[in-house]
Amino acid sequence: MELYQRELSKSFTVLAYTDTQGVLAAMAQRDVQAVVIEPEIRSGQGWDLIQAIQAAFPGRAIPVIVCSTRDTRYGDPARKVARYLTKPVLPKTLREITLEVLGMRGAAPRPA
Repeated sequence: MELYQRELSKSFTVLAYTDTQGVLAAMAQRDVQAVVIEPEIRSGQGWDLIQAIQAAFPGRAIPVIVCSTRDTRYGDPARKVARYLTKPVLPKTLREITLEVLGMRGAAPRPA
């Protein structure tokens, strides 16, 4: 997780949470552009997070990028995500895909 955070922070402000309420509270207070999740953590509760985000913010089109240890992309919840990646995924690849999903491909890294 820390490797992904470090790489994503080169282009984005990264907020890391391990609970649904923290994610929803942060999303209510900030202009979150995308969510990257590992749905299999905590016995698959990440799939519930996707549904909670969609229910709490029905008017916001927030892309969800799934980065999972299990290839369950053909299950119903996976159809509601912008991208589905099966680990192992290089941190740089995750950053590039996030840039692509947000239409920022080729964007310069965030200033340090």
